[in-house]
Amino acid sequence: MKHLEFKDKYRDLLRSRKKTATIRLQCPYKKGQEVFVHCGGEIIGTAKIIDIQEKKLEELSEEDAKADGFSSLEDLLEELRKLYGNPEKVYIIRFKFKEFKEGINPHEMYYGDADLVEIAKLALENLKLDEKDREILELFVRMGSIRKTAMKLGGLKRRGIIRKILRKCYSELRKKGLI
Repeated sequence: MKHLEFKDKYRDLLRSRKKTATIRLQCPYKKGQEVFVHCGGEIIGTAKIIDIQEKKLEELSEEDAKADGFSSLEDLLEELRKLYGNPEKVYIIRFKFKEFKEGINPHEMYYGDADLVEIAKLALENLKLDEKDREILELFVRMGSIRKTAMKLGGLKRRGIIRKILRKCYSELRKKGLI
């Protein structure tokens, strides 16, 4: 399941259902898809994507601003320009949020109490890996951080690639009884 991440400052708006949309530069989601909702470093619920619209900044409305939890279109545009500069287009992703009773630590969900660097080291020693995965894990062991490794690989968007490799390795290591 994919993830939709928010800053912690949006937690109360999500919980109160005053934030029913988010505006992003890219949209890897599809209408009808269910995603995990992250806020402040924990998974606080799920959201069902109910609509996706592509708009130019000047096409955004007061209704779009309210759905995104802003008090006015002016406030929304100010925040978008601060985050993204002056993009040609944005995606309005509307969703229906369903809160968990308790937040979930994503690390525990995917890796239990295992240390990520240890997962990488064990995988390098014990698993048959393709060359690209091996190179990424070796870099991760040297850097000691998903964020730093992603930056070396070309930017923060690469974090997902590293996490996917680590999750796959963790799963294989568990199957072999090595974790």
